[in-house]
Amino acid sequence: MRSQDSANSHLKLSDLPRYEKTENTFQKAFIALQCNCVLCATQLELKLTSEENSIEVKEEAFCPQCNIRMRSKSHTVQ
Repeated sequence: MRSQDSANSHLKLSDLPRYEKTENTFQKAFIALQCNCVLCATQLELKLTSEENSIEVKEEAFCPQCNIRMRSKSHTVQ
């Protein structure tokens, strides 16, 4: 990463989108880790997929800047 890019990649907690009940610093830090790339601070893109007649939804978080998958989880719909 170039030095000029690193100056622009710092994420401030005040820059986070507003979420319900994010009142303290720990909650805001958790949202930052879940919603932004830990390498470059770019907002992650989410992709949700489900097969027809399936009770499982697959969530993938992808960083468009770094071009890597940051997280992949499967959720069971009840």
